[in-house]
Amino acid sequence: MQTFPQHLLGGYRQFMANRYARESERYRELARDGQNPSTMVIACCDSRSAPETIFDSGPGELFVMRNVANLVPPYAPDANQHGTSAAIEFAVQALGIEDLVVMGHGRCGGIR
Repeated sequence: MQTFPQHLLGGYRQFMANRYARESERYRELARDGQNPSTMVIACCDSRSAPETIFDSGPGELFVMRNVANLVPPYAPDANQHGTSAAIEFAVQALGIEDLVVMGHGRCGGIR
């Protein structure tokens, strides 16, 4: 039987003891009232390009959708599954975002 990765458990403990402890009221507000970001960022899944870190954003400030090489497939109004389109539609229709940023990064394996 495989156990949960210890480095993730350690990271979670650090998060709870530090960032969550400092911003617990903000997290409670978001849980109670929902998020209301004005910006959506579509970014690559690469760990080097985490929008929340790069833009020094707090909880609820960005609506982030990550995909390999930040690809946005063409819109297709059919019955197939379209996760990217659904995320964009939710951001625009439900959250009322004002800005949509497609963020690239150097040496992207998905682009290569």
